Amino acid sequence: MSDTIYSATPLAEIDTTHADESVLASEISLRLRDGRAQEAFDYFRQCDKYVLNSLSRASGDLAWETDPAVWLALARITVPRAVLLREPGHALRQRDAAFSHEMRSLGEQLLAAAGAQRDAIMFVMSAIVDRLAYPGMPREEVFEVLEWNLTLSRAAGFADDQTPNQVHLLVRQLTETADLIALSGIAERYFETAMYVFRDRVSGKPLRGRWAAWHDFFQRHPEYIDLNHEALADPALILERWDLASTTVRKNMIGSLLHALRWHEGADLDYIGETIDPLIRANEDFFGTVLQEQFYRFNPAAARLIWARQYPALSTLLLPLTMAYPGSIGEYREVLLDALSSRPELMLSAVPASLDALIPLLSEDILRSVLPDLGTLIGKSASKTLREAVSRMGRRLDIADIVQAGWLDVRNKNLRLACKDLLMAHPDQASASPLLAAMLAGGQLDAATASTVQAHLAQGSPDAAPATGEDALARLETQAASIKRWSAAIKQFDTPDTLALFQPLSGHAARAALHLAATAEEGLPPLAVSLLAQLPAEARARLARYLVELWIGNDGNPKLRWILRLALNGADDRIVDLLSATVYAWAKTRKQRAVIAVEQLALIDSLYALARVLEIAESKKLKGAIPETALHALKAAAARRQLALGELLDELTPDFGLGQGIALCVGAQTWQLVLQGDLSLRLVDARGKVSKTLPANKDPALTAAWDAASSQFKTVSAALKAVAKLQAPRMLAALVTAKTWSAPRWTQLFLDHAVLRIMGRSLIWQTQGADPLSFRIAEDFSLLQANDEVVTLAPDAQLSLWHPATARDGEAEAWRSNFADYEIVALIDQIGAPTALPPAASMSAECLLAPAGLRVPQEQLASTLARFGYRKGPVNDGPSIDWHEWHLPAAQLSVHLENGYCSPMMEIGSPIEINGIRVWHAETYETVAPASLPVPLLATLWSHLHALDARRV
Repeated sequence: MSDTIYSATPLAEIDTTHADESVLASEISLRLRDGRAQEAFDYFRQCDKYVLNSLSRASGDLAWETDPAVWLALARITVPRAVLLREPGHALRQRDAAFSHEMRSLGEQLLAAAGAQRDAIMFVMSAIVDRLAYPGMPREEVFEVLEWNLTLSRAAGFADDQTPNQVHLLVRQLTETADLIALSGIAERYFETAMYVFRDRVSGKPLRGRWAAWHDFFQRHPEYIDLNHEALADPALILERWDLASTTVRKNMIGSLLHALRWHEGADLDYIGETIDPLIRANEDFFGTVLQEQFYRFNPAAARLIWARQYPALSTLLLPLTMAYPGSIGEYREVLLDALSSRPELMLSAVPASLDALIPLLSEDILRSVLPDLGTLIGKSASKTLREAVSRMGRRLDIADIVQAGWLDVRNKNLRLACKDLLMAHPDQASASPLLAAMLAGGQLDAATASTVQAHLAQGSPDAAPATGEDALARLETQAASIKRWSAAIKQFDTPDTLALFQPLSGHAARAALHLAATAEEGLPPLAVSLLAQLPAEARARLARYLVELWIGNDGNPKLRWILRLALNGADDRIVDLLSATVYAWAKTRKQRAVIAVEQLALIDSLYALARVLEIAESKKLKGAIPETALHALKAAAARRQLALGELLDELTPDFGLGQGIALCVGAQTWQLVLQGDLSLRLVDARGKVSKTLPANKDPALTAAWDAASSQFKTVSAALKAVAKLQAPRMLAALVTAKTWSAPRWTQLFLDHAVLRIMGRSLIWQTQGADPLSFRIAEDFSLLQANDEVVTLAPDAQLSLWHPATARDGEAEAWRSNFADYEIVALIDQIGAPTALPPAASMSAECLLAPAGLRVPQEQLASTLARFGYRKGPVNDGPSIDWHEWHLPAAQLSVHLENGYCSPMMEIGSPIEINGIRVWHAETYETVAPASLPVPLLATLWSHLHALDARRV
């Protein structure tokens, strides 16, 4: 995979045969520097115009970018072809009278040769005219060049108020303000340039009087003020023009003044305030209307001006305007505190939707003064975020403050719920609890909320197991009987068959559980949890499956999502495969509902459920929010268990109880589940008889028990197959990232585990250290080297999967022979894993570099990267997919293969440029230097570039 040497190749062949234009540009640059300039000159004269245009965009320390003499020599050749190459940086450029006169001559020659064609005119205007400027250029010459430019512009069909090209550098040569004003009178397009040049020159001077020299000009051309008042930023000009301006222009001028207030300070800010004050006082209502229309221009300086000058009508708009963007309210804190301290009644003008951002800014004294009005506003919003802000606010106040404000006397649902949250979270529970009890007694809360409050007052732990038994059931039935009205959402579930699934609950209690789930804000209310706890585990599992099937059968209807709260209360692994299959089925047509299915799958929280979540996170078939949600769920599950993500992923191979033994009982008969070497299951009865399936049931009285046993057998069988499929990608990731385990941990995971001890027999393992030993797990679960010598692990040993890139001489061949002798089918290809490492020249500090000029047809890129486990990255501007990614979550690494433009739509044969591979740490988002990567991963990534290089265009 060495770079191609082009020094002996004719330039005319490189552009179409061996490489892209960037390589061609580099080769031309080398020849220009190596005394072979004539070859380059000849090539530029005769090469295809398309190639010449491509070379004009090339960059990268090229000869013409670093030597102005080379650039000018090439310009003499390329200007007649209406092309200019990239010029050296400003510090190196030649700019003098000789250069200016030669460039103009080249432009005039092109126009003469082209017969003044529009394309040639446009090239001269865009590429040559402004290059004619040079320090000390006489004003007469500047005006003459600008007049020539205007003639060219008119010849190209442009009006004088259009701006087809920039002449900023030329205009900057006019050092006198009078000349800028004179130029502005020639054409509107020149006025704009002169205005910006003058504005830059005086930007550090006081705003007052900055444009005084121009006032006579603007009296002759008032329309320029109308069009450019924001760029001029002169309040005096706006004041002068105000009376004659149209309503639309006045509104825009107010916007310009607001803009000026934002970006000036000190004396300039005072000057703007003095100018705007009489305009506001003349028509305050008009300003108020404009401020509401242009709320996005409002800023802290404008707020301070309004409050300092106490404009009556605008003061009432202060809170709505400052709260237009909740994330920016903090910028107005000082003004808001002043305003609400002196005029608490302004709180009623606040925007309810942004109150959650305002409340934390207010002091305790201000809060007490505005509490009554704040309660009115809270009653207008059902925002959960606002209620959370109110709850946090309550901790800063006394319960007596809330009572005195009258919040508890208002019969408004939103305010009542906010009070409930506040009282439950308040540190003074001695004062809060009686008020909560009064809310319950007064029937002010719906059944779901009342259930939560009752549990809070009973001081029960949310994690404590609900009481069960006859007494508990009777007590719960009494509580459920108090619910008299049902939510319309449960109507379709109020059928005998559905209610029967809730037995031993009565039909009324079953409806109560459904009603509580349907009306709860989030989660399952405590009363519903206690009611479901009365169902036997098997009944809860059947109910869970029924509800999940119902939700899926209704295409994940968002209005039915509440039934999943009931389902998850008793769900077990029997619904895992159902939810997992639903994720894949909905991935393209119902992505958001597929995300919900992932979330529900993760909430089951069993090892098998999380294993399927991991499968989703790593699937090449899924992209976007679906795998991202799965990865987020895995991180949350790891946090719940106080494990690192990698530690959790090690756990995600359940043995389903096979290690301790599973007994299936149907009446008097019992069968033991026995795992076979091929990971299939057998049933062994008390007499030792072996069967593949559960014998048919002939006793109707045992139907329920037989169904439960059969369901468990099928679930474990199917789950074993699913888990087995996950092990190959898991072990491959562990192999390439050189994952290590301590000897006790490895023994627990791979020798003591009923499933992995069987799968681990087809893998080669290795101890770490100065004298590593490789071994496999034998059929009797002893540890054997390739020569069949027994290995004994030291208690402090560290182990990993063996990789040939770090193997001793002859070790790979020994294992190849061993696996052949024992007819072992490897779970992953360790022996044939790549071993070649990249040379130092192919590794930068942050990136593994692709071979020079590597381009691959899009279809070949897609198929090759899919085989290696990469997904497409996001679609960026272009639109283009700028990288492909391979996630290694256990190692917290993300591999990005970076490429040039790649259409989101497949374009067969389209060459995609490959830049290299960059590895990111998934948590810190820092790049990982290639030299510091594990050797197996470095060899693997290098092999990926090798595979792509074999498919280069």
